[in-house]
Amino acid sequence: MDSCSKPVPIPEDYFLFQDAFSIYNHIKITGLFEDSISEGELTIHPDSLNPYGIVHGGCLATLADTVGGSGVFAATGKPCVTVNYAFSFLRPALGTNKKLYCRAVPEKLGHRLCVYRQTITDDNGVEVANGNFTFYLLDHPMKDKSSQPAES
Repeated sequence: MDSCSKPVPIPEDYFLFQDAFSIYNHIKITGLFEDSISEGELTIHPDSLNPYGIVHGGCLATLADTVGGSGVFAATGKPCVTVNYAFSFLRPALGTNKKLYCRAVPEKLGHRLCVYRQTITDDNGVEVANGNFTFYLLDHPMKDKSSQPAES
């Protein structure tokens, strides 16, 4: 964390950080900061691994997308969707790790588009992936959980 980054509280009822998709994928937002930086983690489970015992690349991309999108929402107060991303897998995220950590730093907070740079590290602080994600800000407010489709 930068020396100027000051954490802001994450409201417990802030459902963006409690959404079913993140819970299903073992992702948790762990920090939001005044300078619009966000942090999160993925707890590695057997279902996070590919057949080679390495964390699946889709899990890494999902972690980065979730943490970046959470930062955008916290910074702008608007829901967003991902419109583009470029992601590099630098080395294997081994299944022997317990968690992976993501830090998302804003490069642009615009009126329509926001760009974040995400870095993912393992338990030893080794960078395993990084990328840039572009998010489109939506005009309409987020729907509450009661308007979500029911489980079948």
